[in-house]
Amino acid sequence: MAKLKCTYKVEEWKEEVSETLSSTSKIAAVRAFGPVGGDIVGQVNTFYQLAYVNEKLGNYNGYTQVSGRCGPREGTFLVEETGIFDAEGVQSEMTVVPGSGTGDFEGVSGAGKFVTSHGNAVESEFELEFAERVEQA
Repeated sequence: MAKLKCTYKVEEWKEEVSETLSSTSKIAAVRAFGPVGGDIVGQVNTFYQLAYVNEKLGNYNGYTQVSGRCGPREGTFLVEETGIFDAEGVQSEMTVVPGSGTGDFEGVSGAGKFVTSHGNAVESEFELEFAERVEQA
C-alpha cells in the first residue's frame, strides 16, 4: 500500500440550490475542478450533493475523478467522498470506487481523507494499492 499526499487547488466552484427545505436548510449541487499536485499530479473534477442544516453546518457526499500521474503511472480513477462541514472547515473520508481505474490506475484500490479549513487548497492523504500490470509481448 502506497501512502500518498497531494494538494488539490479549487479553481472553480459552481454551486446551485436544488431544494430549499426551510428558512435555514437546503440541498445544493456542486461542480468543482482544479489541478492536483504532490504525489499525484494532474486534474480533479468533483461532483457533490450538499445538505445544509444552516449556512455553516451540513453533510455532503459525491464523487471526484482524479486524472493524472503518480510516479510512472498515468490514468484516471474515481473516488467516493462523504463528509461534514461547519464554520471551521471540512472533514472527508474517501474510498476509491472499485473498477473505476483506467490506464495504469486500472485495478487501483484504497482510501483517503482530509481535514481542512475553508479555502481553495485541500491537502489529502491516500493509501492506495496498485494492481501489477502484465506487459503483453
